[in-house]
Amino acid sequence: MLFCSAQQIGNEIGERFGPLGIYLKFGDRTNKQDCLVEGSVHIQFWGTRGSIATPGSLTARYGGNTSCVEVRSARGTLVVLDCGTGARPLGRKLMSGGAKGLRGNLLISHTHWDHIQGIPFFAPLFARGTEWDVYGPKGLGASLREALAGQMRYDYFPVTLDECSARIRFHDLVEGSFDVGDIKVSTRYLNHPVLTLAYRLEADGAVVVYACDHEPHAPMLAVEGRDLSEQDRRHAEFVEGADLLIHDAQYTAAEYPSKIGWGHSPAEYVVSLSRYARVKRVALTHHDPLRDDDAIDRMIATLRQHSSPPEVFAACEGQVVQLGASQDQGSAIRAGEHERDAELPVGPDPGERSVLFNVADPRTAAVLDEALCAEGICAKSFSSLHTMRALMAQERPWLAILEHDPPRVDGMDMCQSIRSLAEDDDRRLPILMVVEQEDQCAGDAAGVTDWLIKPFTVAHARSKIGAWLLRTACQSISNDTSAAAKQPVPAVAETLQAKLVMVGGTTTVLRATSDEANNHLPERSSQLDKSVLLWMYGREIAPFETAAFGSMAGDIIARAKMAQRRGMKRAIAARR
Repeated sequence: MLFCSAQQIGNEIGERFGPLGIYLKFGDRTNKQDCLVEGSVHIQFWGTRGSIATPGSLTARYGGNTSCVEVRSARGTLVVLDCGTGARPLGRKLMSGGAKGLRGNLLISHTHWDHIQGIPFFAPLFARGTEWDVYGPKGLGASLREALAGQMRYDYFPVTLDECSARIRFHDLVEGSFDVGDIKVSTRYLNHPVLTLAYRLEADGAVVVYACDHEPHAPMLAVEGRDLSEQDRRHAEFVEGADLLIHDAQYTAAEYPSKIGWGHSPAEYVVSLSRYARVKRVALTHHDPLRDDDAIDRMIATLRQHSSPPEVFAACEGQVVQLGASQDQGSAIRAGEHERDAELPVGPDPGERSVLFNVADPRTAAVLDEALCAEGICAKSFSSLHTMRALMAQERPWLAILEHDPPRVDGMDMCQSIRSLAEDDDRRLPILMVVEQEDQCAGDAAGVTDWLIKPFTVAHARSKIGAWLLRTACQSISNDTSAAAKQPVPAVAETLQAKLVMVGGTTTVLRATSDEANNHLPERSSQLDKSVLLWMYGREIAPFETAAFGSMAGDIIARAKMAQRRGMKRAIAARR
């Protein structure tokens, strides 16, 4: 791995070996093609600033461009992590070798401006003959493509996303994993005021994790150095054993108390997390726009004085890292959600499912109500155990939001009551607990899934609620698929022949092969069909002429017409 001191950035070209025998190189940031060391993963930072681009003499060494990181495997598979203003010089470098045959993969962590503003200026997207797969978090409403196109609408930019000449395929992601060439990519939701994904890249025996932007799930952990909460432990498991962790570190511990809820980490928390997760090296990034180069130098010097391994440095624009195969392969991340396909077509719409809601504080309730309404989520309010039990049985909710503020309201007791219900046995309803201060021991005993720490914003609530609804939707589809694979529809048990059909080479859907079976498909299958069709459309870019799309569309239309005829017959019979 490359390691450098920021003072060397001023040199146009410089080489040396780091303290661990790690290769280090600096060079021209725009035109020079960097040579790959055989058998290594190549990383180059093109933007390391957070929130807003900050050019000028005071930020010249660490750089003023916003987030953008280039990653290449030894075989040459190209991944670009985020597309902030640093994407412009990266695009110039890529185009210097010619556009013909250029293929790349753009992984967007989230769609806040500082992570996507480089897209309209990323030259390869406008070059005919290039191909790009663009990945990013699925939302409860607009697709990734719609979100990215928004900043290039007529009102804001003279060129629309539709005018890009490259062939672009868009992929809406949930938590899970997928392959990009010879690179395995895993995803995990971060704690930020919009749905945000971390990416874990594994290739050539090396592991790189990109986690930007992220805030500790338990704020007091960062302020007082307490033990990791359950959600922070899951974050640690995701980054565990990484050869290089690129992590948001916008604040210091002294600054963080006034920034709680803004969605970013103090550097001290990142170092502690990395030590807990046995990360080998940490690149601190997303530097605060108010922090100049000298202040970053002082912060890094302080961290190194008070920390044992891992090796810590501040990422700087133009910095190149070469990672060889690790002798210690680290620990595999927790199985379960990361065994799922991250491109799983989620349906029915998670926003259509109900959320149980028991919050007594009027101000907090107003914030949550606004968040739920903004996402079009149906909230079922309750105030008694009797009502809660009835709603659990009738609504089959996907999430519960409870407040714990004794003696006014005892959310822990309500949580325990939910956990005692038979309806909760099979699918472990996610429960968000609204509190002023997290009590991890009491939460573990009661069965709390996650926390909303007061005060919080509408944006933060929307992000947290959305992440848990999407997790539940994925789990629901996984359970339904497993059940369908094990047990055919009872009414046609003898004639139903089901098979798994590969869609786009990665996603499987269950399709019946007899007309009689189609007559008994559950109503929700049409919802899943539409999700699969949209997923295929997003991957292929309007592939209406392709055989796979035509076959799937034909099946869906045939079943829709059959269902319509059955509905009309039932309506006529009811009138008689």
